[in-house]
Amino acid sequence: MSELQETDKVMRVFAVIGGIVSVIEAILVITGTSIMPYNFGILGLFLSLAASILVIGLGIRPIHYTPTFLGILGVGLIICAVLIGGIIVLLATFIGALS
Repeated sequence: MSELQETDKVMRVFAVIGGIVSVIEAILVITGTSIMPYNFGILGLFLSLAASILVIGLGIRPIHYTPTFLGILGVGLIICAVLIGGIIVLLATFIGALS
């Protein structure tokens, strides 16, 4: 883990918050009350939950290329119809890339 990412508390906080929001929104997707009009059913639920858990893990213990992985996972969350959580994760990506 690089020293910059270890001290970049804002990126880590945004990543954890985005992961928690993504888990909540993934559950809302399966109940049919999500913001996005499409979803991928059970497959989308499992993909978005896996991505959300990875985002929370990267927020708790960042690795060397954390902003890159957060960007990939944020786009994946948006594709899986988890809009708000994906946007928060992308915001964490930009904060981590700029620091």
